[in-house]
Amino acid sequence: MRSIKSTGISNEKFAPWLRRELARALKLGLVLLVAGGAVIWGLTAASPAFEAGWTNFNYRLSGVALDQHPLALARTFASRLRESEYGWTPLSLGTPFNVTAAREALRRAYPEVTGVFDGVPQVPRGARLRAANPARYELRTTAFLQRYRQIEAGRFSSLYDRDDLFSAPNANVKLGLFVTKIFGLPDAFLFTAGTILDGGGAGVVLFGTVLALTAMPLWRSRRPARTWLKLLAWPGLASALVWAAILVMALSAAAFGGLTPNTSALALFATLPLLSVIARLPLHLAETLVATPPKWDGTDRRKPRPIVPPGPPPKPGETIPPWGGA
Repeated sequence: MRSIKSTGISNEKFAPWLRRELARALKLGLVLLVAGGAVIWGLTAASPAFEAGWTNFNYRLSGVALDQHPLALARTFASRLRESEYGWTPLSLGTPFNVTAAREALRRAYPEVTGVFDGVPQVPRGARLRAANPARYELRTTAFLQRYRQIEAGRFSSLYDRDDLFSAPNANVKLGLFVTKIFGLPDAFLFTAGTILDGGGAGVVLFGTVLALTAMPLWRSRRPARTWLKLLAWPGLASALVWAAILVMALSAAAFGGLTPNTSALALFATLPLLSVIARLPLHLAETLVATPPKWDGTDRRKPRPIVPPGPPPKPGETIPPWGGA
C-alpha cells in the first residue's frame, strides 16, 4: 500500500516542543474554562429548564465515562461473543448470524408459543385463540414456523446439540465452537457500538471528541507511514485519550464537587487543548526517534560512475601507461 504524503506534526525536538505545547494548552484551557463557566452560569441563571438539562447531561456524561470506558467496552464485546450462539445464515441486519438474538426476537414476537415439539408449535391457549380468530391463528402459526425453520436451518446443530451436556467437549468440538465465534464478530461489534449510542448525546460527545482529536494528528504524522497502520492505531490512540478524559473529569469532580456537581462537561471542554497535546505526544515522539534522511545533493548514485585513473589528466598528444601496469 502506498505511503501517505505528509508534512508531519513538527520538525522540532521533543522536549522544547512538549514545553511549548503544554504552556499553550494551559493558557488556552484557562480561557475556555472562564468563557465556558461564564456562559453556563448565565444560561442556568436565566433558564431553569437549561439548568435541569445541563445537570442531566453532566450526569449522563459521567455515567458514560464510568460505564463505557475502553475496558468496559472490551468486556461487553467479549461477553456478547461468549453468551451468543452463531450460525452461518444472516438472520437480521442488526444482529447478523446471532441465533440467540433471533430466538429471543421470535419469542417476543410470538409470546403465545412456548416452544416447538416435533415441528409443531406448542400453544397452551391454542384452542381459545383458534376459536376467537381462526384465520389470524393460522396466519401467525405459519409465520412462526417459517421463521423458526429459517433460524434452525442456519445453526451448527452438530456442535451445539450434544447428547452429553455434563462433560467437557473434546478438542474438535471446541475448535468448531471457536470457528462459529468468527461469524459473530460483526454482531459483537454492532452490539458494542449500540451500547455507545444508548448513552445518548453524552456518549456521542465523548467518543466523537476523542476520535476527532486523534484523527487529524494521526493522519498528518509521518510515523506510522502507511494508511492501514494509521487505521489500526486510531482506536488504540482514541482509547488512551478516553482514559485521559475520564481522569480529567474525575479530578474536576473531586476538586469542585463541593462547589457544584455539574463539572464533567465543562472540564472536558476546558481540557480540549490538553487532550489534543496528549494525542499528538506519542506521534511526535515516534517521529523524533527516527533519524531524518540527509538532503539529496543532486547526484544520481544508481547509475554506474566512470572510472577515473589517478594522477593529473594527460596532455594533448601524450600517452600514458596502462592503469595498473602492463
